[in-house]
Amino acid sequence: MKAAFGVAYQYRSAASSEYAMGDVEELVQPENWTQGSAPRASSIIDVSSIRDVGVAEQIRGERLGALFQGLGCFDAVRGFHDELRTGRRSGSVCRALSASKLPRSQISNPNLYYYASDLYPSFIGIQEAAGVMGISNSAAHRLVRVGQFPFPVARAGRSYKVSVKALMHFKDIPDAIVHVDDIENGALHASGGAN
Repeated sequence: MKAAFGVAYQYRSAASSEYAMGDVEELVQPENWTQGSAPRASSIIDVSSIRDVGVAEQIRGERLGALFQGLGCFDAVRGFHDELRTGRRSGSVCRALSASKLPRSQISNPNLYYYASDLYPSFIGIQEAAGVMGISNSAAHRLVRVGQFPFPVARAGRSYKVSVKALMHFKDIPDAIVHVDDIENGALHASGGAN
């Protein structure tokens, strides 16, 4: 988690948080990809320079799907997508879509859009948050005790929990809007096209 946050922070884009995701392929080091696999650790396409918002949105989703496939955690993502498609869960960005004017949302089902952070746990422990923030665990506990932690912390029994979305906001890590189909297409491509 600490490494993912660190890399995401380094590669964050200066564009709007509704569209920016940076190059998620950068999260996976080149040696993690097998020889001859389709996705590469870097891309010749700079998403922030693409003027067509729909194309940039699609590329960001496909890169994130390829990342999940490369990390071997796409089965959990597929379960989340199945819940979206069957209506047991709705996409979290319906209101944001009308404000963001994503052109593809008028074609695709708006309930199949969600924030990438919806796939992360809602809360992490104070130790993991301290690691992401670059401070020691004892310093984080001290800040919590004196009420100077930079964002709200929830007490859970004898430990503390930190909201992942609040931590992302603190680290200026954008939360991309993605579509189910784009994520699955990227994962399919990364797997070599096999279902």
